[in-house]
Formats: sequence, C-alpha cells, structure tokens
Amino acid sequence: MSPSKSIEFIGDSYTVGYGNTSSKRSCTAEELDATTDTGKSFAVLTADAIWAKVQVNAYSGRGIVRNYNGFAGDTLPDLYPYALFDGKTEYHDPTWQPQVIVIALGTNDFSTPLHAGEKWKTEAELIADYEATYVNFVKSLRTKNPDASVLLISYDPATTPQITTVRDRLRAAGETRVDVLEITGFTKNACDHHPDTDDDRKISQTLIAYFDAHPELWPDLRQGK
Repeated sequence: MSPSKSIEFIGDSYTVGYGNTSSKRSCTAEELDATTDTGKSFAVLTADAIWAKVQVNAYSGRGIVRNYNGFAGDTLPDLYPYALFDGKTEYHDPTWQPQVIVIALGTNDFSTPLHAGEKWKTEAELIADYEATYVNFVKSLRTKNPDASVLLISYDPATTPQITTVRDRLRAAGETRVDVLEITGFTKNACDHHPDTDDDRKISQTLIAYFDAHPELWPDLRQGK
C-alpha cells in the first residue's frame, strides 16, 4: 500500500542536506560531495516518519531574490519551474499534487551584507523585494496546487518578521492555508557551518510535532479517503 500523504519541500542548502554527514566544518569540494546526503536531510526524514510521498526541490546558495553573498545566478523561484533546475525543460507532472508544501528560503537573501553594484541600495529595499516576490511565488504554487497547505519555515529570528509579513499579506489576499514555523537552535557542525544530521533530526522532529498538531493538513485522511 502506498503512502496516503504527500509533501513537497522547497529550499536551499539546508533542505539539500549540504555536507550534513560531515564530522567537520571545513570541507574540500570532494568532501562536500561525498558528505551531502539528501536522503538524511530533514525533508526525507520527515516524510519517512509521517509516511508520505515526497519531492525535494532545493538548490544550495539560492534565495527568493538574492543568492548567497549576492552571487549572480537564477534564484529559486526562477529555477523552480524547470526539470533539473536547468532553465530549459519545464517540469510537468499532473499526478503530483502535494497536500503540504514546505518552503524554507531566506537565509541566502539576508545572511550576507549587500555589496556595491547590487540592485538594492538598502536592506529595506531588499526586504520589500523579498516579501513581494515571495508572495507571488506562493501564489504561483497555489495556482498549480489548489488544495495544498503551505508552511513557511524560518531558521533565524532575524528573518521571521519578513516571512511572517509574507504570510500576513497572503492571508489578507484571501489565502487561508498558509502558516509560519520558526525552527532554531542548530549546532551547524557540518560543512561550512551547515546543519549536521543531528540538526536534521531536530528540524524533522519540530516539523513532525507541527503536523501532529494540525491534522487538518491531511483532509483526505480525515474524510477516510
């Protein structure tokens, strides 16, 4: 019997499981490749624990409007529509209709200071662009997934106000199935100060507790389907 639940995770290196099996923070490129295990990331751990079908759509270093340290390249909302995030072949699978979409994006947008030459002159401009683009991204996901609930994750109290504003703007526009969950307290002992597998388990446990407290996220199960 196949799982009755379905969940999609959209994010950056944390969701990828960047170097998460490493026992040290300083890693060579080869060590990073060898120690990155999405199968041990919080996304897959959570899906396995709640017995759900899962998709993980994540790309290290990418943000909503700004990539890590301002490096040039498509942001996650720009890459999301494409298979392999290649900007060429659009992804299309009418059979994939997640009941819950978990989005964890914002660390790369705000974790490094703005540099001369970037399009935002002030952090206030960056925040405004981030919030507006995030709102539109969620709306685009809603168009494709009319029955899904959306959970916005914050890993940092400094970004929680921006993510909360996104939720509030969506709710003001009539979106009723969107929420925010702040998850903090990581040791970040893996490559480049990323979450290790202990952190992944902590994130997963927080998500599982949230899902347990919100059975309405799985309406088909409540209706006996």
